Amino acid sequence: MAVLVLGVAAALLVVLAEVTNLVVVDVTGAGCVDAVADPELADGCEITGGEQHSFALVPIALLIGVMAVGAGLGGSRPAAVALVVAGVLVLGVALIGDLPDTSSTGQVGQNFDEAEASAGPALWLEIVGGALAVAAGGLRLWSDRRVSRAT
Repeated sequence: MAVLVLGVAAALLVVLAEVTNLVVVDVTGAGCVDAVADPELADGCEITGGEQHSFALVPIALLIGVMAVGAGLGGSRPAAVALVVAGVLVLGVALIGDLPDTSSTGQVGQNFDEAEASAGPALWLEIVGGALAVAAGGLRLWSDRRVSRAT
């Protein structure tokens, strides 16, 4: 049951990461949207995970959810391996693809020297979601290994 709970939680966190802010740009502590008069430029003040990678993590989250059911309820080893692989993929997107971009001020920074970018909650949701998926798959694989040793 723990595998199912961890896997479903991972899937939900990964989907949530796609609709929350990944990068937040602030201009002189006043907030970016208030400081930027141009509406098109103001769109660059907050970038969601979905905007960053075109909602590519949604199908991976669906895969994590389905594999969590297979590994958690069905005891499937291939589903557990798929959970680990999907979790590593999400972690790769977060740490290799998204983390470097969290310090980029983009177009706003080109027009405002005081602009500062920081990571939004989406980055942490991706990291925790990926780690939970790896943990869910690893738990199933580890528990199968313990059972086979005991027999």
